[in-house]
Amino acid sequence: MEAKDHYSPGTRVRSLTLPTPEFISAERPKRNRDNRFSLESRFPPSCQCTEKTTANKAALDLSVPASNLLVKNRKNAWIQLAGHPGSFAPAGPKTIWKKRLVKENYETLAYQALCEYQQSKNIMPTFHREVEFNGEYFIEIEDLLHHFNDPSIMDIKMGTRTFLEVEVKNPVLRKDLYEKMVKVDPNAPTAEERAQEAITKLRYMQFREHESSTASLGFRIEAIRMSGEPPNTNLKKVRTKEEVSYFIETFVKGHEVVIPSLHQRLCDIRDKFESIPFFQSHEIIGSSLLIMFDSSNHAGVWMIDFAKTIPVENTLTHREPWEQGNHEDGYLTGLDNLVEIFGELSQKQQQQGEAS
Repeated sequence: MEAKDHYSPGTRVRSLTLPTPEFISAERPKRNRDNRFSLESRFPPSCQCTEKTTANKAALDLSVPASNLLVKNRKNAWIQLAGHPGSFAPAGPKTIWKKRLVKENYETLAYQALCEYQQSKNIMPTFHREVEFNGEYFIEIEDLLHHFNDPSIMDIKMGTRTFLEVEVKNPVLRKDLYEKMVKVDPNAPTAEERAQEAITKLRYMQFREHESSTASLGFRIEAIRMSGEPPNTNLKKVRTKEEVSYFIETFVKGHEVVIPSLHQRLCDIRDKFESIPFFQSHEIIGSSLLIMFDSSNHAGVWMIDFAKTIPVENTLTHREPWEQGNHEDGYLTGLDNLVEIFGELSQKQQQQGEAS
């Protein structure tokens, strides 16, 4: 896979020769003779501007759709279910821009590396290019919502650990984190912590993960958006397997027919994950599985968010318990439990169908 920089005023785009997923339909960026995505006029995205609004401003206002011209042909209204507010924006009818919020370009590197593996095809958004614009960096990726009509969406944060090891190395006791802990659960601090009225960041992060299903199941439901309704992100207390199953059943209510296909899709993602060497040498922190279906019972699951997918020196199982320095993240622990839950729900649906 080769890469080449393209330039236009104020914009640098790094384009890649990539495989074309089978489910992407006709309207795609044009390719040149070398089979690379050509820049044309898409960066910055074109828009119809008034005298008081410039094209550059419209393209980079990441808290709203870039322009009416850009989004008028989109199937769905713009939705950001989770993540940092203002970090996503439509780039066109079938793609989105995602803003790099940290100096390191781990997400671009992850997408570039994963594109080398045939197994990764269709389990993650198609990566198109990286963009530098006015000193900020973006990646353009496939808008997965394009395959659906007003879908219901569930964002599941994967792993038993949702923080990087470097983020919790500082042993300093912090009063602000103690106050945050007490606000969530007044009974959580130990006697020593009460006396100090301060805790380390590691203690706070692990406390927070035990409040949800992250620590016990290796994933948590980050957000749910039912078709036609605003997102629900008040799910941080969903902790037990029974509670998770209840929310998933509520999520698919009236569309239970999608459960077997979602179960099979999760199994497929797990098989492909385990077969890709890249994942054995990278910790995967803060990544999600995005589950969607619509009124036609078209359904799918994809891996998203690789901003904290970082290379490590040791080989990872993604199932071993985390200890400081081993970089284990519990991603496959979470996927195993999701496969089990969806399998049980699929079996339950089958039994109910046979009984009726």
